[in-house]
Amino acid sequence: MLGLLPAVPCLLLLSLPGPSSGLEDDGTMVLTTSGPIRGKRLLAGSNKVTAFLGIPYAEPPVGALRFQKPLPHHLWSQVLEASSFGNACPQPPLTGYPETETWRPKTPQSEDCLFLNVWVPHPRPLTLAPILVWIHGGGFFSGAASLDVYDGRFLAATENLIVVSMNYRLGAPGLLSPPHRAQRLAMRWLRDNAAAFGGDPAHFLLFGQGTGAASVGFHLLSPGSRPLFTRAMLLSGAPNAPWAWISLEEAKKRGRRLGQLLGCTDSDDMALVGCLQEKEPGEFPKHEFSVLRRKELLGLPFVPTPDGDFLPDTPPRLLQAKQSHHIPIGAGFTANEGSYMLILGAPGLNLENASSIGWEELLQVVRLVVPGAPEEAVRAVALRYSQEGKGQGEARYRWAMDQITGDYLFVCPVAEMASRLAEARSPVYTYYFTHRTSSLSTPEWTGVPHGSGFPYVFGTLASVGGANHTHTEAEVALSHMGMRHFAEFASSG
Repeated sequence: MLGLLPAVPCLLLLSLPGPSSGLEDDGTMVLTTSGPIRGKRLLAGSNKVTAFLGIPYAEPPVGALRFQKPLPHHLWSQVLEASSFGNACPQPPLTGYPETETWRPKTPQSEDCLFLNVWVPHPRPLTLAPILVWIHGGGFFSGAASLDVYDGRFLAATENLIVVSMNYRLGAPGLLSPPHRAQRLAMRWLRDNAAAFGGDPAHFLLFGQGTGAASVGFHLLSPGSRPLFTRAMLLSGAPNAPWAWISLEEAKKRGRRLGQLLGCTDSDDMALVGCLQEKEPGEFPKHEFSVLRRKELLGLPFVPTPDGDFLPDTPPRLLQAKQSHHIPIGAGFTANEGSYMLILGAPGLNLENASSIGWEELLQVVRLVVPGAPEEAVRAVALRYSQEGKGQGEARYRWAMDQITGDYLFVCPVAEMASRLAEARSPVYTYYFTHRTSSLSTPEWTGVPHGSGFPYVFGTLASVGGANHTHTEAEVALSHMGMRHFAEFASSG
């Protein structure tokens, strides 16, 4: 359910076309600043939308453009058929992640992957509609806007608004040109073309989940991005999270390690980049995680850095500066943010058997969650949470693992960001999602895991769970409520 942000024991952890734009009366063709495009009509339950899929917003980042800042796509004069999703960006296969089929792209993978998608209600609203722009998650190394669970047609049709999603560079290709640069280019294209789709740039909601939420936060903190949107919503992620960014020095070290793994050993940065530009794109996902030097529960190899340009300083310092953004901001998380991370990052534990998880296993996980933390602090955190979990019976230590992991990686960073922005006099709204989806195929102990909430907002519950997934009438009602809340937030904040 949705509810108020709970009190969480974070301090201990932190101490560690307009109507005239249509070229055809049926509304499937519009004229954009890049050229004419033709979409296709789709059913969305009992309603209809016009979907414009696979719109290229940047030049293909291949060859000499690999690792470089994305460039706007060249103009075209012939009608672009925007009836199918574009390529997904190259990424390693997901292994060990729960609900794997939900997160595996079905589209081909290619470096030529910088596409966006727009869903417009049919018939179009009589007045300009709010625009909801989605940034997907996936650890900055996986994911795609084409996943069924991100299908924007149902939200667009149900709430009579414009829904947009985008691909952006993943993994090593984002080393020198991080994901947020491509995202910003897509946002600029959308603002320039909002009216062509019947959208209102004055009601432009940027929202994302996980690393997508962290990306939304980076845009909030970036002076060059802030004018491009008017509202923001962060679902289970924040730019100040320990996994969301690394120093420029560490990024360079990882780039050199990647070069060594791929046979590019020149110490000169330009020569290293030139060598890496000649490698096959499929080689990068094979080696990305080998650049990590310490074992941690959630280690992401290539993430944004404070470069002095897009990000003028580190996310924590930018938040501490308490600059007012003067836009409504929403943020929240689920009840069990840590459970999936335990499955991924602590594979040696028998998590199914609660009685096999004790004090020593809990200490092991805390050390993985906060690498390098003083042993005294590790034990203090473990003791605090295990005492709070006494009501869980023999599952108290597993419960403590889940809560420590979720709090440190997701809950506390989100709560801190919300608090800092509220102190800076931005209107801030929070939520806490506590409903376990009935069709989830993961064990009951995983509870309400990371990523549970957004399918309700998209109306894509049918994409969650096993082959025979079903959902209840109450879940349908909850989904409609989530859609309504997000639509109202986009409209009025």
